Amino acid sequence: MSLLVSSLLYLALLLLLAVISATETAIHSARDMEAQLLAAGEGAVAKKLRAITANPFAQLHHTLLLSAALNLALAALGLWIVTGPLRALGWNAWLTSSVLFLATVLLGDMAPKFFAARNPSVVLLGSLRLLHPLRNVLDPLASLVDRTTDFLLQKLVTRHIKTRMPVTRDEFETLVEMRQEQGLLDSDESAMIHEALDIEALTVRDCMIPRVDLALMSSEDAPQKAAAILEKSASRFVIVYGETPDSVEGVLDTAAWKLANRPEWRTLMHAPAFVPETMPVLEVLEHHLQGSDQPVLIADEYGGLEGMITRREIADWLLYEAAPWHGETSEIRDLGNGRYLLDGGTRLDHLREELALDLNLDLDVGGIDTIGGLVFNQLGHVPKPGERISINDADIKVRRIVRARIQEVELRLKPKPDEDAADA
Repeated sequence: MSLLVSSLLYLALLLLLAVISATETAIHSARDMEAQLLAAGEGAVAKKLRAITANPFAQLHHTLLLSAALNLALAALGLWIVTGPLRALGWNAWLTSSVLFLATVLLGDMAPKFFAARNPSVVLLGSLRLLHPLRNVLDPLASLVDRTTDFLLQKLVTRHIKTRMPVTRDEFETLVEMRQEQGLLDSDESAMIHEALDIEALTVRDCMIPRVDLALMSSEDAPQKAAAILEKSASRFVIVYGETPDSVEGVLDTAAWKLANRPEWRTLMHAPAFVPETMPVLEVLEHHLQGSDQPVLIADEYGGLEGMITRREIADWLLYEAAPWHGETSEIRDLGNGRYLLDGGTRLDHLREELALDLNLDLDVGGIDTIGGLVFNQLGHVPKPGERISINDADIKVRRIVRARIQEVELRLKPKPDEDAADA
C-alpha cells in the first residue's frame, strides 16, 4: 500500500473518529435539549432525537464501540505509516509519531468534543444519518461484546467474591435511625427521608382533587352557558358530563380554549383517561402523566367519578411539608389548651397520626377522607359559620365556608376522665 493511499485512509478514519467523538459528547448533553426538541416538531428526525434523550445510553454504547475500533485501526495504520513509508523517506520516527499523535488527539477528539458541547442538536442530527444505517452491524456487535464480557467475568472473577445485594427498606430505615442516634442526622432530616420512602405507598386518592372541587359542565348546556362556565372557571380543566356527572364525556382545557380565541368547545375536548383510586402515584406518573399536561380522572370502585389528578397536584402533595399550600404554615395549627385550627381538607388519617384522634370511629363514613367532608356528612346540610357538632372525643365548630364548602374548622379535644380527676 502506497503512502498516498495509506494517508487518505488515515484521514478518512480520523474524520470518522471526529464524528464519533462529537456524537459521544452530544449524547451526554442530550437531556438539556428541551428547546431544540420543541423546535423540531413531530417529524421522524424529532422522534429519533426524543428516543436518544429518553435513553441516551443505548446510543452511547454504539459510539463507544466505534470509537474503540477506530482508535485501534488508527494506531495500527499510523504505526505502519511512521515505520514504513515515512521512515524509508528519511523521516525521524520519534518526531513523526509525536506529531501524528498530537494531530490525531486534537482533530479527532478535542476539537469535535468542543464543537459538540456548543451545538449538541446539530451533531446529533448529523450523527443520526451516519449511525442509523450502521445499526444492522452495530446491534449484533454490541450484543456479542456484552455476552463476551459476561462470560469472561464469570470465568475470571473468583467465586468467593460475593455480589453486593441491594439494601432493603427495613435495612435502610434501620440505618437512618442509627445515624439519627449518632447525631449525624437531625429529626427533620430523618422525617424527610421517611416521607420520601413513603412515596411508594402513595395512591392517587391521597393527592387528587376531590369531585366536590371539580369544575363540571353538562354537554347539554346552551352555548352561552357553556362559554360562561369556561370563562369563569377557577380551575384550568373543566369536566364535561352527559346525563349525570358520573357519565364523563371529556375534559376541556380552559387555558387552551382561551388561547384559541374561544372556539366551539367541542373542537377542543379531550377524551377522558380513567385510573382506579388505588393506583400508586408513581405508576400514574410513569404511564399516564409523564409526557402530557392533560389530567387523569379517578374512578371509584363503582365506576363513578371520584376526582382528578395532574402532575401539579402530585408535586404539591410531595412538596407540601417544604411549601404548605395557600401560604399557611400547616393544615393543623395548635391554638393551645387542646384547641386546633384545621383546614377543611385536612385528612382524617393525618389527624389520627398527628393527634392520635380517630374521628370516624364507630361512624358510618365510608368514602369520606377529610374533616370537612365528615362534618358535612354528620350535619346533613351546608353549615353556617358557628355551627357545632360533637364527634367522639372532639367538639368541632365550623369557622369558614366558601362556595358551599367547609374551608376551616376549629377542633377542641374533650378532657379525658383521668385529666378531670387530676384537675379536681
